[in-house]
Amino acid sequence: MPIATNGAHIGSPVKNQSYNQDVDDDRRELDRPADVVEDMRQMGQRQRVKTILNSREFRDELEAIITDALKHGPHPASLIALQQISELLLPHTSRWTTVSSLSRAGGSVIVPINDIRGVDSQGYSKSERLLRCKLASLYRLVDLFGWSQGIYNHITARVNQEQEHFLINPFGLMYHEVTGSSLVKVDIAGNVIDSGSTTYGINRAGFTLHSAIHKARPDIKCIIHLHTPAVAAVSAMKCGLLPLSQDALFCGKISYHDYRGILIEDDVKKLLVEDLGPINKVMILRNHGFVACGETIEEAWKYAYNVINACEVQVRAAPIGIDQLYLPSSEQQKRISDVLQGNLNEATGDKKWKIGELEFESLMRILDNAGFRTGYVYRQPLIRTIDKTTTFKDVEVPPAASSATTFVEQLHPEAYSPTRQAQRTTEWRNSPNAYLRQEVEETGTPNPKKVTKWVPDTGLKHSTPIKIDTKHQFAPSNVDPKELKSHQKQIKEDRFNEKVSAGYQSKLLDNGAWDDATQSKDPHQPSTEAVIVVGAASKGIIKRDQQNNAVVYKTYYAQNPFAHMDDQEIEKYKREVEQNQMREQAFKKNALLDEIRKGIH
Repeated sequence: MPIATNGAHIGSPVKNQSYNQDVDDDRRELDRPADVVEDMRQMGQRQRVKTILNSREFRDELEAIITDALKHGPHPASLIALQQISELLLPHTSRWTTVSSLSRAGGSVIVPINDIRGVDSQGYSKSERLLRCKLASLYRLVDLFGWSQGIYNHITARVNQEQEHFLINPFGLMYHEVTGSSLVKVDIAGNVIDSGSTTYGINRAGFTLHSAIHKARPDIKCIIHLHTPAVAAVSAMKCGLLPLSQDALFCGKISYHDYRGILIEDDVKKLLVEDLGPINKVMILRNHGFVACGETIEEAWKYAYNVINACEVQVRAAPIGIDQLYLPSSEQQKRISDVLQGNLNEATGDKKWKIGELEFESLMRILDNAGFRTGYVYRQPLIRTIDKTTTFKDVEVPPAASSATTFVEQLHPEAYSPTRQAQRTTEWRNSPNAYLRQEVEETGTPNPKKVTKWVPDTGLKHSTPIKIDTKHQFAPSNVDPKELKSHQKQIKEDRFNEKVSAGYQSKLLDNGAWDDATQSKDPHQPSTEAVIVVGAASKGIIKRDQQNNAVVYKTYYAQNPFAHMDDQEIEKYKREVEQNQMREQAFKKNALLDEIRKGIH
């Protein structure tokens, strides 16, 4: 390697050139627009797909798939072949890959959950329609988690408390086939009220367990009855479900019911209700399975999820021996259970979530993103709030009229220079109107006055130039610019506090006393009442032409002259008045007779 005179090594020109070229390529990649980058990425994907389609290995595998489907497939060969080709080429959009192929005979074809549309939706109320979609979504979750056993097991939900109607799956449909319209509505005795969109009935023996619990526990709205292998194994243990994990502690106190076969007899139903108790929501059926209850569908799902996880933990830990397992004390179990059930609202804070609602809503998002169309109404949708104060790339915010400002400034720098902007603020602006001041006499009054009026000046051929120096040029000087806003605010507060009335009111009809009137009239004596006046206004207030001649005649409320007299004096005064009136009438009568006599003579 060449060495300089100062002892430093001089790099090879070829290496320096390649390094500079790499730096230029990286800079070019960063400066490339987002749409160009996306187009190049799609071109690369299309090139890879073209290479796969033209390869001999792909052709041989495709022919093998179609040949095998023609020989052994129970479904049309074209549909199966296309499904397998799509699974081979396209990425999987669903994260639920543990579902067996037997439980989804349709392959990647998904039956929508919310199929209540058009005329079918008129037969259901809004609450029942949402309940059907939510319950059908719960059936799909049970199937996707691998907890279903063919057409058996049931999940029921109470429609309303008044009529005691319940929703249950048709006996004959797989869990992945259950939709909102296919659910059957029955009463407490198992009689079908609405058969849904299928021709299947219900499993009356299976509904017996649900009807017994629903009848005895009105607080329960949803019941899940399953018997997975892990739960069945734990139900056969004498120790029952041990508090080995948080899932087990979350379930709280658990009830147990001895296995007595199919629940048909009334005595068995009574024992079942007694074993469940008035407050417990989880019950393990010995050598059978479990029952998870909840005041909502989300709560029942949460309890079922925790029971199954707790049983799986116990099945895995049981081989080392029950005596070798650490169990927390009763006090610790209660304290941990209360913390697990109450820490949700402390963590979220802004919204009050019931048990299982937050987890169930996240699962509904997964189903909707996978194309199940659940019809679930989200309490907290995933809506991103864009902060407009920060700078975003063009791929995040669509281009608008203001997005091209920088580009225009580069093309026309003289239009956006500071000198030009300062010149705009001192430009001359013209007023479009011109007025003259005139003194006009009033009409319609005996004593007309002169009134100042502004009339348009029609003689001018041009407008009056006015130079705008500041934006507050026409505002009075030495005043608060927020005076108007503060005054409006004070007026609103006075009206809100009922300090402003419609105006002065007369107290004649309110039987006001003279003392009250004197007190309100005296300016030196504090009082909250207005001055009591009896007044009238001239027509100048109403008529515009006589507004300058308006006069208000007001008289203070006078004292009652009879206030100091008793009843006898008032009666005496009445008699005197009557006598005076009689004398006046007699005098008038005599005068009239005298005039008649004089006219006759």
